[in-house]
Amino acid sequence: MRHGALPAGLLVAGLLMSACGPSPTTTAANAPQEGSNPYAAYESLKGEKRTAKLLADAREEGGVLDLYTSNTDIQDLVDGFKKAHPDIKVRAFRANSETVLQRTLQENQAGKPQNDVIDTNDLELRALDSQHLLRAYTGPSQEGLKPEAKGLGNWTAERFNAFVAGWNTREIPKGEQPKDFTGFADPKWKGKLSVEVGDWDWYAAMHTYLTEKMGMSEAAADALFKKVVANVKVAKGHTVQGEMLSAGQFGLALSVYSHTVDKAARKGAPVAWRPAVEPVILRPNGIGLMATPRHPAAALLWTDYVLGAGQKEIAKSLRIPAARHVPGYNEPVPAGTETFTLSKTGETDTKKWDAAYDALLRGAPQAD
Repeated sequence: MRHGALPAGLLVAGLLMSACGPSPTTTAANAPQEGSNPYAAYESLKGEKRTAKLLADAREEGGVLDLYTSNTDIQDLVDGFKKAHPDIKVRAFRANSETVLQRTLQENQAGKPQNDVIDTNDLELRALDSQHLLRAYTGPSQEGLKPEAKGLGNWTAERFNAFVAGWNTREIPKGEQPKDFTGFADPKWKGKLSVEVGDWDWYAAMHTYLTEKMGMSEAAADALFKKVVANVKVAKGHTVQGEMLSAGQFGLALSVYSHTVDKAARKGAPVAWRPAVEPVILRPNGIGLMATPRHPAAALLWTDYVLGAGQKEIAKSLRIPAARHVPGYNEPVPAGTETFTLSKTGETDTKKWDAAYDALLRGAPQAD
């Protein structure tokens, strides 16, 4: 979840270089010593034996899990976990992804980590992983995940957000939306489009798609974006953007979440995003075990659940689950649709992308 561009001092890159957090070349004060692994005793356990051991140890730890998250649908997972393990209390701190990152870095730099697990966006998880604050999950639930949910570092994707072009069906007649992103540069879209003020990560992925997959030069991609932005109104917050789209305050949102459109359509709003305008940008949102948890058994119990049985709750919230198969669930992105996910090695200079996106939108009218 994002609520707009960060001030310069609170950028992810800035956080890693500021007094609020360690520099990229400095290990956080509370980073684990090499060889220490609070989860090692459970690695060989599977099935009921694993669950029973984790549950018994979690009770001895105090019966508590401390979770930091930016997931707006976290209560669904908490409720499902409580049904499975009523003896374990989940204390969840929820805020936007930047705040979750800042709080975690500050606490670890001070040597006083307070959370056992973190659930947030991919770039924030990459930042924490670069500081050696996460420990890889090796539990049995990873076996049921999609390949793209694994191998990301010391964190695992639990769901995917899909950035899509969503439109108001009363404002945009069926079939008038372009087939791909480049079509939005046409002046006929002036005043009919919207982007979200904090979606620099969408911008970074789409720009990278244009250069890496479409073979555009940097200059050509920049020129295309300038033409597209000449047609947009800027919204602040995805929830507000979705509400405005449903109300017809603009015809089409370029960077709306698929689940935002699907939830609104389920309630009767005149919105849609299929057939998809290509590419659909997929962003993994993940779960990370903290390297120095206060409640390691509870942390593993939670992670086993979220990456296993909890995938059903993620699917119910119209998110895209990380599991290969969820009973009764159909993938929302139509088969054959061009998708793009920023690779593990893709450029993640968040300060650069945020500044570029901010400059791109400067002077664009606000949606109201």
